[in-house]
Amino acid sequence: MREIFVDTSAWAAIEDNTDANYRAALDFQDNLINTCHLVTSSAVLDESYTLILMNIGYLRTVSFKQIIDLMAETGVLTVVHVSESIEEEAWTVFERFNVDKRWSFTDCTSKVIMEQRGIHEVFTFDRHFEQMGFTRKP
Repeated sequence: MREIFVDTSAWAAIEDNTDANYRAALDFQDNLINTCHLVTSSAVLDESYTLILMNIGYLRTVSFKQIIDLMAETGVLTVVHVSESIEEEAWTVFERFNVDKRWSFTDCTSKVIMEQRGIHEVFTFDRHFEQMGFTRKP
């Protein structure tokens, strides 16, 4: 089964029915259920928890975390924990490409993880991933 990386903008859109990408995120999520193994990172989840807390509130954030845990426990989702070596490589990416781009450090860690795992597709609404050479879905 192919892997697809899930970025903060996708998690947030799935959770927040006021997000401009809410409907597109739900429709695309339905297509992923039996066709892909989901991968995300601890850094992406850090961003997602904070964004959901600020935009939707505490209870929805706690509920989202429970869903993430269940997805990981059942093998639907792999959470890659950002290690020191990933951070170091991500900083190299950050310095090299942000001369003329505006990639967040978290996006740089995602790029490193995706390249290490051979992942070419990312569930995101962030166009920076196209600049990185990945296929953005939906």
